[in-house]
Amino acid sequence: MPIIVNKEEKIDEICQKAYNEFKRNEIETISLNQLIQKIDISKDQFYHYFKTKEELVFEVMKRKTIEYFNICEKDLEKCKSFEQCLLIFFSVYISNDDLCKTLRKLFFASFHTYVYSKKKEVSQYNHFYYEYVDNKLLNIFKEYEINHTKKEFIKSICATADGMYFRDLVDNSFNLQNELSLYIKQISIILKKG
Repeated sequence: MPIIVNKEEKIDEICQKAYNEFKRNEIETISLNQLIQKIDISKDQFYHYFKTKEELVFEVMKRKTIEYFNICEKDLEKCKSFEQCLLIFFSVYISNDDLCKTLRKLFFASFHTYVYSKKKEVSQYNHFYYEYVDNKLLNIFKEYEINHTKKEFIKSICATADGMYFRDLVDNSFNLQNELSLYIKQISIILKKG
């Protein structure tokens, strides 16, 4: 009698094993064959669930981003200031905990997927991601009674954080954590005025 496998549970298992491997090694240096061997599945199993290594990286990133958002939501509940909320919200760029460091690696490893993909799933994910970010920032602005005319800063704050991340990728002398923390401190002061 064949074993019935819950597809979603198997994908979760594969993604978690791949995530653990991505924490230990540079994603781009692991061949697909090495990855399949390290996560202990057959090639047939891999190709049953994913077409390419990039597809797996994207799926891991999606799942871990949602996990990050859930953690972020809990941390934001404990927040005591506008600046602290922004620091928590952008901790994916600032923090050196395992999840944030690995997410930054996943962002980098899957960047070409965003830029060149015509896949509807990627487009939908990007829309979900930035819609979540914009709405969460809007809620933070409302909670700390930031003047409604200053809400136009929401997209520029996010774009600045993203831009700083990309600069950090190409400029070894740029310190993302320090620069973004300083920017958040400065923008908090500016937005709390008036």
